[in-house]
Amino acid sequence: PKTPEELCAVMQMAQSRRATSATDANAVSSRSHSVTALRLLHSEGQLMLVDCAGTERRKDSMYHSKERQQEGAEINASLHALKECVRMLTTQQRVPSHAYRASSLTKILADSFIRAGESRLAVICTTSPCASDTEHTVGTMRMGMALGGRGSEHEEKQVVLQMKRPRLLHPKQWTPEQVAEWLTNVSNGQFQSVLDAIPSNFTGQMLVRLAEGRCVQLCGGSERRGRCLFDLLHQEIQRVESSRKPT
Repeated sequence: PKTPEELCAVMQMAQSRRATSATDANAVSSRSHSVTALRLLHSEGQLMLVDCAGTERRKDSMYHSKERQQEGAEINASLHALKECVRMLTTQQRVPSHAYRASSLTKILADSFIRAGESRLAVICTTSPCASDTEHTVGTMRMGMALGGRGSEHEEKQVVLQMKRPRLLHPKQWTPEQVAEWLTNVSNGQFQSVLDAIPSNFTGQMLVRLAEGRCVQLCGGSERRGRCLFDLLHQEIQRVESSRKPT
């Protein structure tokens, strides 16, 4: 390719030939690695772009066909070989020939390992923000750290405590004092006069049993105020019950 457009066309053609398949985790899952080698004529250098297929754990592929399971095993083996080559490169500054001959992927990258002093490595990890993918994300980050030569660093784990919301008291559990407080404060004190119409030992259990007609009587016969009191009481009941449902 001599122009950016021609290069993009070639890469798109290569991408269309890449082996993919639907799995339980992804509708389009890579079943092969993608390697693009760009030779720079002026500097006589080379840029290798490697898009690795993701590792697969046994429990994620237990329902795959035998062919898919074999593909997953080969992907995992080649990624392990790549990680070992990078580990040797960062710890020993050289990669023995038997290490990069362990897989087809590392054989293609052999020149980079042989000329280790002139090579540079950059790793880009693709992760998911979903909580259900946390285990996969952590595994990807560990692999990225290992490929970047920093896999030996200490890994700190932080326990995040889930803050529990205070449990709201259901109106039927209110004491006479709490019933009086609610009637005093609800709707800016519009129903404080109801306290004169109920006994001093009026509990929350009595309150939640009030029918709409009885609320009208307690409000001096005003249907509008009685219906409003009835609705406010049931809104409070619904608010408490909704807060107790698991999220």
